[in-house]
Amino acid sequence: MKNGVNFRLVKNDIKTAIIYTRVSSKEQIDNFSLETQEQICRSYADKNEWKILKIFREEGESAKTADRTQLQEIFKYIARNKGKVGKMIVYKLNRFARNAEDHFAVKVILRRYGVELKSATEAISNDSSGELMELVLAGVSQFDNRIRAENTIAGMKARLMEGLWSSIAPWGYKNVLDKLGNKIIAPNPEKA
Repeated sequence: MKNGVNFRLVKNDIKTAIIYTRVSSKEQIDNFSLETQEQICRSYADKNEWKILKIFREEGESAKTADRTQLQEIFKYIARNKGKVGKMIVYKLNRFARNAEDHFAVKVILRRYGVELKSATEAISNDSSGELMELVLAGVSQFDNRIRAENTIAGMKARLMEGLWSSIAPWGYKNVLDKLGNKIIAPNPEKA
């Protein structure tokens, strides 16, 4: 125990929950992903007979950091309602965090307020096997995020090596399409 926080996983009998759903891009907001996540989290709460106190919807914010609008609102909510919130339900742990450090840092905050993290679709629990599964899933989320970043950078480099451009043209240039419809850059006569 450090600073009044038990660093073991929280297990409580409080029959209330909050739900946290998240999509990482504005394009995903309209594709029913948030609704699907919420529906599965609600079913999980119903199955466990937990009363849902509030739903937090993160619309178009990455989980690469914990500095997200609705996640910060959760911290304020559980602080104001200390002892009243038993569980925080997420659809999957990768909706909660995309790197292991943030995952466990946020769990420390949840524990400080007696809130237990639950995944509606993954087998995390308060025993040794559940702890290992959570550690593995948090690591896999981080690994997946890093692989995506590396692949994106490799793809951008490959396009550049072919003389193609992947983003907005820098100052002095403009985006144009070549004869094959590929995005390239050319000097901007007004700014070059």
